[in-house]
Amino acid sequence: MRWVHREHTFFTLVVILPVLLGLLFSFANRRTDSAIDTPKEVVLSPSLQCFDTTEYLIYSTRQDQCPPDFLSLGNQALTESATASGIVEEIHPGLQQRFNTAQLFAARDGVALLITSGFRSLERQKFLYDREVQLRGSETEAAKWVLPPQSSHHPKGLAIDVNYPMDPAGAMWLERNGWRFGLCRVYANEWWHFEAVIAPGERCPALAPDARVDLERAAP
Repeated sequence: MRWVHREHTFFTLVVILPVLLGLLFSFANRRTDSAIDTPKEVVLSPSLQCFDTTEYLIYSTRQDQCPPDFLSLGNQALTESATASGIVEEIHPGLQQRFNTAQLFAARDGVALLITSGFRSLERQKFLYDREVQLRGSETEAAKWVLPPQSSHHPKGLAIDVNYPMDPAGAMWLERNGWRFGLCRVYANEWWHFEAVIAPGERCPALAPDARVDLERAAP
């Protein structure tokens, strides 16, 4: 049967292919002789994810707003301070809302989610970083786990640690389902660290090896 298949394929190439090429050539000539319309680009708006936290439903729409009684968690990643002055004193409200919604859905699955570290002051972040340097023996090794204040996303209110240090199983639920709410685990060496680096419903990016990726991005 294999040989029959090959013989039939050879016949198709030799006999049928020239006919098809001729037809295509004829069609192309007719298009050249006539006016060519410029194709219009069709841009679809990204899907907006809408959440019903009573019935635990997620609704995707192309509309600009969610239906009544549905909650919107935004349509983009959270990358800037939530305050006009730039002075941050708490977790970004959008990040908090995304976590709260994920927390409700997780509880329905019997999983408890808890933010064990969120916003940190610059002073607190410096203390943690200096302590990590002493523990690890160098700034390079320390930065794998704790970043200096100006590079960390915790003082910016854009990062949360979830269920650290005792419940990696609960955090695994968020790693698997967080994309629905716009939350992603970002470092391969920290199962607890999550950020709102996508719009709800998008695919999470590949894990960075460790936090030094943000140290490099923050460098001038």
